[in-house]
Amino acid sequence: MTDKYLKGLIEEVLYVWAEPISIEELSKILYDFSKTELKNSLEEMVEERNSQESGLIIRNFNNSYQFTTRKASDKYFESLLSKSEKKLTNSTLETLSIIAYKQPITRVEIDKIRGVNSQSTIDSLLEKKLIAEKGRLDKIGKPIIYGTTDEFLQYFNLSSLEELPEIRTEKNEN
Repeated sequence: MTDKYLKGLIEEVLYVWAEPISIEELSKILYDFSKTELKNSLEEMVEERNSQESGLIIRNFNNSYQFTTRKASDKYFESLLSKSEKKLTNSTLETLSIIAYKQPITRVEIDKIRGVNSQSTIDSLLEKKLIAEKGRLDKIGKPIIYGTTDEFLQYFNLSSLEELPEIRTEKNEN
């Protein structure tokens, strides 16, 4: 089997799967190929599609791969794809930002930063799968700690948390 054949199979899986897929999941589907072969082919495909003016590119979302459109083309597809079911309110965005930058973090810590109870906002983010429970702290009450998910990266079109913008603080000059 040729390299071109493997790349064709990978494209077919990415198209049919329609969600980010990990090398682990891909290797279960394309079981005749090693994880190394799959990873190498995928990385080549990412480079090839980025260097060409291909409509679809392959994005890496925290080591899970998916077909996506180019960022520059988003304006043409906004009317086709409504994210209304995942529309985020200001309070949800505020809570999500705190979690993204401070993770892992507990609800009590989020509440202290925001100055209000954040439970309903956290529930909404959990429902949208933008955050997940990442474990429990070894303290009295064993509070749940939260962190962002791969869906968070996908929603904001980030490859990793390192792509989050730096937080700028303004100092009062009084």
